[in-house]
Amino acid sequence: MPQSKQCPKCASSMGEGFVLDKTYGGAGVSLWVEGAPVKSFWTGISLGGRARSQIATWRCGRCGFLESYAAGAADDGAEAQKQEARVVLFAAVVLAFVLALVAGVLAARG
Repeated sequence: MPQSKQCPKCASSMGEGFVLDKTYGGAGVSLWVEGAPVKSFWTGISLGGRARSQIATWRCGRCGFLESYAAGAADDGAEAQKQEARVVLFAAVVLAFVLALVAGVLAARG
């Protein structure tokens, strides 16, 4: 990535930044993911090991135009697959706990 860019709309200088992705309890950099989105009940979107790259975004200081690039080489998504598996496991544990709690309440009543 070049250190400075010229805005294609107004020819002013642009500064590098990123688009923030807010998550439950955290924040990250937006990602480009290969292929069309596939819905997932547990995680919203299933990434399924597809290639992904962080997105670098340049903003014009004069007109505000944004220009984004998939920065660096795409990774294989192994870490994201592990995170997705942890989310599914956590959801399953919470569901099992809630079901056990409900069964205990129903047993105490009857």
